Amino acid sequence: MTVGEVTVRQISETEKDYWNEGVQRFDHVHPLNAFEWGEVRNIDGWQPIRLVAERSGRFTGALLLLVKKLPLVPYRIFYGPKGPVCEPEDHETIRAIHGKVLELARSQNAIFLRIDPNIREEGSASFENILSEMNYRHLEQRWTFWNSPRDVYRIDLDGYLSDEDLLNSLDRDTRRCIRKPSREGVLLETAVSEEDLGKFYEIFKEFSVTKGFMARGYEYQKKLWESYVARGHGRLTLARYEGKVIGGILCILFGRKCLAMHMGTPYKYHKLQTYYAYVWESIRWAKEKGCVWFSFRGVGTTPAQEAFKRKFNPKVVPLVGYFDHPFRPLLYEVFYFAEFTLLPAGWPLIVKARRLASHFWNGRNQ
Repeated sequence: MTVGEVTVRQISETEKDYWNEGVQRFDHVHPLNAFEWGEVRNIDGWQPIRLVAERSGRFTGALLLLVKKLPLVPYRIFYGPKGPVCEPEDHETIRAIHGKVLELARSQNAIFLRIDPNIREEGSASFENILSEMNYRHLEQRWTFWNSPRDVYRIDLDGYLSDEDLLNSLDRDTRRCIRKPSREGVLLETAVSEEDLGKFYEIFKEFSVTKGFMARGYEYQKKLWESYVARGHGRLTLARYEGKVIGGILCILFGRKCLAMHMGTPYKYHKLQTYYAYVWESIRWAKEKGCVWFSFRGVGTTPAQEAFKRKFNPKVVPLVGYFDHPFRPLLYEVFYFAEFTLLPAGWPLIVKARRLASHFWNGRNQ
């Protein structure tokens, strides 16, 4: 696909380094823009198609296009996480990438494309205008069940000369909570094997059931380990108490940005406040690695989660949000109704059923 001087092509596995080097040139690059993120999402049924835009042979933008086949029907949906990655004012590149997506939509029988660029809401008028001209629909929702949150908490690591300065910026109670686990005999360690990952996953799975959110299977976390952590682009920090792993946090790093993916500690260890210690250790590590920010992803789905994250002095960063481009308008409206009306109404029942199934399964294995 060519628009003006910009050509868009699909790249293969052999151009992984070209992709990663290219997208990291842009200020708003995100860990989910890494080539490796396509490998991770392929685990749960999203086929990655990587599109690169070039002007006179120079990398000008990219879109990781994830393709999902819907069950029982001959249709697919497209998702471009944190994309496209390009200069927001480079409308020629944006149009060229969109043109290539339209070609693929026809061949793949797609219903719609959703994107959620890592661009701040403030000052995004030029980017929004070009999408509007191409008939993208800007969603009003600030959160969905299957995309990254629109409002995120980020800690500006560039604003501190050292991790000591960052620690001293926290209030006295937070510093006390960070130090408490060590005084209680909790040790923090970096996971070094898939055996460590397996121990963490069992804890995280139980934690997700207790807190009422969905968690993907072990193979998903294993791929995060293989694609990011094992390649030096992430870290799993574990908390060990009385010789037993009792919690931890898995973070991924790319483009000088650090994203907290999964963390958890069972409620019975709540009083040890291990989560303060391993979150702080991850922030400190991100600072050491030269990251410009550490992100908690969303601001929190409950008041307790939000209050905990605020302890580390993050800033609320409102992103520009979700944009949909329908290829089949009628089917798109059906999907939209199911996503934003039916699913929220049925979600409490889904969570309850998952808890009952977990309790039943655990009871059978005791």
